[in-house]
Amino acid sequence: MSGGERREVSGVVRAWRLVLGAAGLAGIGYGIAGLLDQPAYVDKWAVLRWLVGGLLLHDIVFAGLVFGIGWLVMRTLPGRGPAPWVRRTLLGGLAVGVAATLVALPALVRPWPPPNPSVLPLDYGRNLAMIWGAVLAVTGMVIGVRKWLAARGG
Repeated sequence: MSGGERREVSGVVRAWRLVLGAAGLAGIGYGIAGLLDQPAYVDKWAVLRWLVGGLLLHDIVFAGLVFGIGWLVMRTLPGRGPAPWVRRTLLGGLAVGVAATLVALPALVRPWPPPNPSVLPLDYGRNLAMIWGAVLAVTGMVIGVRKWLAARGG
């Protein structure tokens, strides 16, 4: 399939997209309704700044990092190195790991020690390392199982 061709999407995939899209929109609506229902002491502008900041962080840092690395991985040394499906699987693992890192980032860059030790009681650096380890293990297992199935003729 060349760059300009589009693959036909099956009815099952189209149905899943609709269900997941509807669930996402319902979640957004629920969140907005909950925010608007809050008492006046909730700083709605601070929440809006936080949401816009998260969106910009995602679109500039996360998406830029993953797409940039993805472009380099898929375009560098064409025909050499791992198969394209292996590269795509690795990029999926990278996307999950970077997303987890962005979620943990506020806890990782906080001033230490916190004024109230019960606010952030966990070792977030260790937990993030464990998440990256799990992502690497699952990514490796997906690649290994797929190669094993291909070798078996399945």
